Amino acid sequence: MRKVRKEELLRSFPEVPFRTQYFMQDRRLIAAVNYLVFLAKDNMLFVRGFHKFVNGRIEERQRYVFAEDGCVRYGKSKDGIWSVRKEFSEPKFYYCYYGYSDNRYEILNRECVKDTCMKYSGVEYYEGNLVVSYFKYWLKHRNAEYLVKSGYSWLVESDMNGGNFDIDWKSNNLLKMLHLNRAEFKVLQGHEDEYFHLISQRDKFPGIPPEELLKYLRHFKNNYGTIDFLTRTTGLNLRQLYCYLVGQNIRTSDYEDYLRECQKLKYCLTDKEINRPKHFQDMHIRTASAVKYQHNESVRKKFAERIPERRKLEFQSGNLVICQPSEIDEITAEGKILHHCVAGYAERHAEGKLHILFIRQADKPDVPFYTMELTTGGKIIQVRGSHNCETTPEVAEFVEKYKVYLQAVFGKRKLMESAA
Repeated sequence: MRKVRKEELLRSFPEVPFRTQYFMQDRRLIAAVNYLVFLAKDNMLFVRGFHKFVNGRIEERQRYVFAEDGCVRYGKSKDGIWSVRKEFSEPKFYYCYYGYSDNRYEILNRECVKDTCMKYSGVEYYEGNLVVSYFKYWLKHRNAEYLVKSGYSWLVESDMNGGNFDIDWKSNNLLKMLHLNRAEFKVLQGHEDEYFHLISQRDKFPGIPPEELLKYLRHFKNNYGTIDFLTRTTGLNLRQLYCYLVGQNIRTSDYEDYLRECQKLKYCLTDKEINRPKHFQDMHIRTASAVKYQHNESVRKKFAERIPERRKLEFQSGNLVICQPSEIDEITAEGKILHHCVAGYAERHAEGKLHILFIRQADKPDVPFYTMELTTGGKIIQVRGSHNCETTPEVAEFVEKYKVYLQAVFGKRKLMESAA
């Protein structure tokens, strides 16, 4: 769009309908609100952006025009003069120098898009929050409509933000655009957010049907680094690993720790008796006991620095208490006494990647009883007793009380994010 035309369009903005003005003025608010008002004129989409203050005052802050030959953004100076802006961006409604500026917006008169050149943009299917940016994106890539209609709004939004996905914009065939075959496309229906995981791993594991591959990737939580380590060190393929771990109900992190212990002990990891032992837990305890963990001064310093912040995790109810280790060597000792593999978690505890906590009887504070692993977000991962035994009814009840305490410390939202 030429500069002269951009300046001419600034003088062509339609008025906001009375009913829309009334809607913005009449709403009772307890917080500021941003509005984008869509207006149709001469097959073009005009957009006016307003900020409504808490006191009810409304001020127009941004303007846009979307036409067949391009788009333009207008901004207003402190003197109230509108002008063409070189940078095209999402609207900025409120400038706060002391905190967060909320530039989210509510769209009014959305239905008028059908009377403009943007009627085929598929914006009604777009599920993201960057509607203005999407309009500009569609003017460049008209077949983006196929993507948003098929559930790939997230892919469009990622690409708008520089995701650099390999989308074939020259094709109007959705499969060719996404570089998928029919089987892959069918498997991804309803799971479009797993598109990247599938296409990034399918060439590494040829011969595995897409549905099966996605099942394996979900099991390993799409942790490509872990998958690479497990397959590379054991020589096993993804199917063999999955069947073994699921068949013996082994947590991936436990298996990875076990392999690293085997590496330190210089075991042959391609040996079936080593990489797929019949009694994994017993073997893991043996390797954990055999490995001598030596922690350097840097690790010990990190451990000590995090002791104060972990005090909030300590807890007591009745005759049971939860305490944190005061020295890193206590974690190693805990594993040896209770015959489980917690020693392998010591460095990650020191680095703040997880929390290892001790459950003790109040009258025996120095005697190992149960060991707990907690995420940094406050989710309990496991509670293990001697020889990995399950919790007694008393300990299980105590853990439930601790979960309530964690909700107060971390908040329910944080715990949900941690669980995800």
